[in-house]
Amino acid sequence: MAKGLFIVLDGMDGSGKSEMVKLLHNYLFSKSKSYRILTTREPTSGRYGKEIRKILASDKDPKDNAEKLLGLFIKDREEHVNDTIMPFLKKTNGDINIVICDRYYYSTIAFQAAQGLDMKMLIEKNKKFPQPDIAFIMDLEPETALERIKNRKKEKFEYMGFMENLRKRFLELPKVLKDNIKIVDASKDANGVFEEITKEIAKML
Repeated sequence: MAKGLFIVLDGMDGSGKSEMVKLLHNYLFSKSKSYRILTTREPTSGRYGKEIRKILASDKDPKDNAEKLLGLFIKDREEHVNDTIMPFLKKTNGDINIVICDRYYYSTIAFQAAQGLDMKMLIEKNKKFPQPDIAFIMDLEPETALERIKNRKKEKFEYMGFMENLRKRFLELPKVLKDNIKIVDASKDANGVFEEITKEIAKML
């Protein structure tokens, strides 16, 4: 394999992607001492990421602030890619550098398209960012996703109508992007989902 591997897990809230990120990190860490692993996420904890989180926590209408959020996500991603992801992948010390990212531009395209922005424009805005080697889109019914996250405070996007539209947008991504995207059935138990993911990763190691 190459000296760097960029893996993304994405999908709607409640899909279990964050749990899969942790499991994947531990799996790769135990696999080989030559693997250097960076686990990261978007939005980041940087200045733009903090502003994004503030909007997501305070807004009530899922359609509000679509263009403002798009601008913030792009700026946050520019910093993330330039300051964190690419420097880590480019390090050359004999090790194999692996980045696992929880959300990436797939979320921006799907969420902001569901907010009403043009999907082609969203894809164009994100063209400058490096394609992951593989991206997993965690897919499940919105009802199941909402049931899984019912005990936490709702954010602006966590409503049935919006999530139904959001799911459609995520499922469109393999048709409109040339990226190596795998749709994963996230309704299965965690072991079944993780097995599906590691099966694909194993082909690349």
